[in-house]
Amino acid sequence: MTLNNFLHELHQRPSHPLVFNPWRDHDPLNDASSEAPAQRRSHLSRYLEERLHRARWLLIAEAPGYQGAKFSGCAMTSERRLLETVDSTLPLANPNRGSRTEYTASNPYFSGAKYRTSKTQLSSGKNNPLGSLEPTATMVWNALLNHCHSHDFVLWNAHAWHPHHPQLPLTNRTPTETELELGKSTLQSLIALFPDSRIIAIGRKSQETLASLNISAYPVRHPANGGGGLFRRQIETLISTEPASA
Repeated sequence: MTLNNFLHELHQRPSHPLVFNPWRDHDPLNDASSEAPAQRRSHLSRYLEERLHRARWLLIAEAPGYQGAKFSGCAMTSERRLLETVDSTLPLANPNRGSRTEYTASNPYFSGAKYRTSKTQLSSGKNNPLGSLEPTATMVWNALLNHCHSHDFVLWNAHAWHPHHPQLPLTNRTPTETELELGKSTLQSLIALFPDSRIIAIGRKSQETLASLNISAYPVRHPANGGGGLFRRQIETLISTEPASA
């Protein structure tokens, strides 16, 4: 499995009335332009490429949210936070990491251009002047950055695409068992890109999906709905006690 093959596989799944593919399709109600799918693919490609052969942790949640990957293109990542980052011109070599590349703290997501893909006025009637912001994404990133470098982990979902309610693109819906089953091959392809990474399953659906594939994972509480404190403690226990790879 190569990164290009994975991105092609992800792109091939067409949207339908209950699931949106943000890397393939344009949401005319909420996307700022028809270039939005390509911009989201660019985000995801650079996000993953910079973590190949480096990431120590692979965190798998349930499914993308309408305030997260639907617009940013990266799982559990807010568009607003992407747009706030200021890129350094070049990555810095870190002799302690051998051939790996160390990216500066000003660029926690990925290097290069960051694109806004959401409109400033959404179909829900919500004003969106600074870009989409997902609270769960903020909690996840903050918890991880307290204990490791931003390029030591990859965030993904058991169901790669955004499930929503009928005719309501700006909603979140739990993926059905059928949808999770159909998405398993793509999940396995993503995991194959990071064969040396330890896997953390965020929430019950992720835990069950990974277990059904006989993939070993550390289970943690999902930070939403009051689970933030336990999630942070579990992440601290897992990551801070794990020795950094040489």
